[in-house]
Amino acid sequence: MGTSCLQVRRPGRVMARAGPLCRSAEGASSSPLLRPGFENSSLLTWPCGRRKIEPRVVGGKDSELGRWPWQVSLRRGKYHRCGASLLNRRWALTAAHCFLQHSDPSKWTAQIGELSSRPSSWKVWNFYHRYRVKDIIIYPQFGGTSLKDIALLKLSSSVTYNKYIQPICVLTSSSEFQNRTDCWVTGWGDIQEDQGTVSFDCSPKSSLLPFSSALRSPYVLQEVPVSIVDSSRCDYALQQPSFLSNDLNDMICAGSEDGSRDACKGDSGGPLACEKKGLWIQVGIVSWGSGCGRPNRPGVYTNVSRHFNWIRTLLARSGVHRPAPCLPLVLLPLLSPAFLLWLPDCT
Repeated sequence: MGTSCLQVRRPGRVMARAGPLCRSAEGASSSPLLRPGFENSSLLTWPCGRRKIEPRVVGGKDSELGRWPWQVSLRRGKYHRCGASLLNRRWALTAAHCFLQHSDPSKWTAQIGELSSRPSSWKVWNFYHRYRVKDIIIYPQFGGTSLKDIALLKLSSSVTYNKYIQPICVLTSSSEFQNRTDCWVTGWGDIQEDQGTVSFDCSPKSSLLPFSSALRSPYVLQEVPVSIVDSSRCDYALQQPSFLSNDLNDMICAGSEDGSRDACKGDSGGPLACEKKGLWIQVGIVSWGSGCGRPNRPGVYTNVSRHFNWIRTLLARSGVHRPAPCLPLVLLPLLSPAFLLWLPDCT
């Protein structure tokens, strides 16, 4: 992973409507259930942010299955294109720029609960948790630049939770995470930047890095710890010549001073997550940057908390969706992987 200049791609219908209430079907969001330090109105979903399994991004390492159970691989055709994060059984959060060039939701799928971005096509169960994207909802003020780089995805059927698939939490404010040095970025993006091919015009990440720097087989999810850069240092970095933004409230900077830990092409849309009182909170969305892993050039992330009300409003307008009837599981081995993409989610 490593961020390069503004990445922007767009699949799905660009809509401004709603989805299901962002609370898990497993429990209501009542304050007695929350841990100390969390208010009922501050969390987008509950329960969320819990992982059952405890323990390359630029400077990253291979992750373990279930360590980041909210991680989603957004796929156009057969291949991984962007990251995303699971908010509840029907909704995922990602970057709007992922859909600039490809905005038909029928061309996109979301793979959840897998460690590899290219699971074997010979194992039918690898496709059981791959979901069609029904709607893509771009933030209304997103204009194809680095600002307001956020989108919601509505899945075609309900996700089944297990120890490898869980939703992440979103809070109303991320100010308390400033200067944290123990947050994490995850994704299947490139693991280094080829300095000879990167431009500084904030063009899409997909055109910046050659295949030689891509994640290699077996394409295992990468994880890397990063530090949240405080707002004053972030402001200074973003006002340098190679950055083009003058609206800093919507953004969070994260990385390392020497550039050894960063996000890169293919990580776009993925989560920047921090732990608080045993729960994992999504603070940012991988958005853009100047190259990948450059000293004093932190990665730039969309500030999720700035869009909390927008997300909550959309999710609250839709009712809870129950899993659709499905074929008996005994028939799954007889079906082709392509056909499995059309199956409803079975509990």
